[in-house]
Amino acid sequence: MIQTMKVFQILWILLVGAGLWACSSASVFVQTDKVAINTSISPDDSLQAFIEPYQKELAANMDRVIGYATGDLLRDRPEGALGNFVIDETENYLKEEGLLNGKHYISIMNHGGLRSPISQGNITVGDIYRLMPFDNTVVLAKLPAKEILSIVEYLKKSGGEPIGGFQILGEDYNLLNEVVVGDTLYVITTDYLANGGDNMSFFKRSYETTDTGIFLREALIKRVEAMDTIRPILDNRIKW
Repeated sequence: MIQTMKVFQILWILLVGAGLWACSSASVFVQTDKVAINTSISPDDSLQAFIEPYQKELAANMDRVIGYATGDLLRDRPEGALGNFVIDETENYLKEEGLLNGKHYISIMNHGGLRSPISQGNITVGDIYRLMPFDNTVVLAKLPAKEILSIVEYLKKSGGEPIGGFQILGEDYNLLNEVVVGDTLYVITTDYLANGGDNMSFFKRSYETTDTGIFLREALIKRVEAMDTIRPILDNRIKW
């Protein structure tokens, strides 16, 4: 399944790029302060004919139903059902694949990375691509245990991000499992955030990170297919 999704991902990129080239009589060159348009390039009908069967196959896969949502999964702060879904099912996928080695992890991702809600009704592959249009991979990080304080402080300033494995109630936080072993805090996140994206500077103090190479959206597709029915969950993970 993962290999199949990688093929469709490559096709998606190629088809979008080739489609823009083949279907337009203009090419656009973007500069820092203006857009210059060159109208001298004609459409390439042979290229369009070449990609057409792949377009149909890609469209059919994007429309493939993989599950059902009993209610709308929406992005919200400090907590949203969409973020909880992403957090929980990413962890569940990693557990199923044996990548957590029996250890308890907390999870943190970014509110802004959730690009589209999942509406009540059938869930398609395309819905997950719209939710996660970027090629973010899942990363396992080891931080000094004291960095939980930095994470909590960040969440207070941002207004809330998708989290799992711990709870924030007002000024207090509660680690729900034994996520600290010795002086190590185990964290599930994405490559973008592990590299300090969205000003999550605490990840720069990680003393070990492992990029699983698994695209986040592929893990979610796999989990939706396995679960079949998705129910919105709000459980007061963050409550100011």
